[in-house]
Amino acid sequence: MSGTKEKYAVFAAFWMALALNTAVWWHSHTMQPRWGNVPPAPSAESASLMTLGDKQFAYRSFALFLQNLGDASGQARALKEYDYNHLSQWLWLEDKLDPVSNFIPALAGYYFSAAQDPKMLDPIIDYLEGIGSRSGPQKWRWLGQAVYLARFVQHDYDKAMRLAEKLAALDYPGMPTWTDQMPAFVSLQQGNREAAYQLMLNVLQSDRMLQAAEINSMRAYICDRVLTKEQKAADELCKAPY
Repeated sequence: MSGTKEKYAVFAAFWMALALNTAVWWHSHTMQPRWGNVPPAPSAESASLMTLGDKQFAYRSFALFLQNLGDASGQARALKEYDYNHLSQWLWLEDKLDPVSNFIPALAGYYFSAAQDPKMLDPIIDYLEGIGSRSGPQKWRWLGQAVYLARFVQHDYDKAMRLAEKLAALDYPGMPTWTDQMPAFVSLQQGNREAAYQLMLNVLQSDRMLQAAEINSMRAYICDRVLTKEQKAADELCKAPY
């Protein structure tokens, strides 16, 4: 008799669970996940506590979160919908957790910089400027990316010039010649041929050890891009073949 009661109890529990599951499904089957946008970033201390003090674990976990942000639950959000001020907080948080890694700067410079509205890129450019101004292997490249975004995406040549001059002022081992030439490139785009000419000439006359190919390339840029035809014909720099 007790076995029969237990059997009925099991069946009753099963049907109750099934009914409850059906009721929940009926109520929620039309619901869709809602885009909560980029949440505010926690402090570096709180982020570290989440992973029991392991900063590298926190860095990698949040990096994966940022990489997949806005692309979850079968829905993909355009970058123009992101809160870039909150996003900037996450970028700087990751920098506190690991200031050496280039993964997050690459994510900022080559992915988040693709936002459809160029006006949104100010926090990204500020971040890349901060990272790229530091000493460290290849960090200057992020300042170069900031120049690119200001110059070619935002078309803000005043900002691009400020960043280009900052890049040219850096003196870290392994920096190529084009970092010194960057202010000249921006000056020419601003329509200031005289400034571009003088800046390129200063690089040519500097104590930097230039390769022959670099010298010829700079002469070609000056003579064919910076100078007018009349100026080119009169300039001694352009008379020898290059």
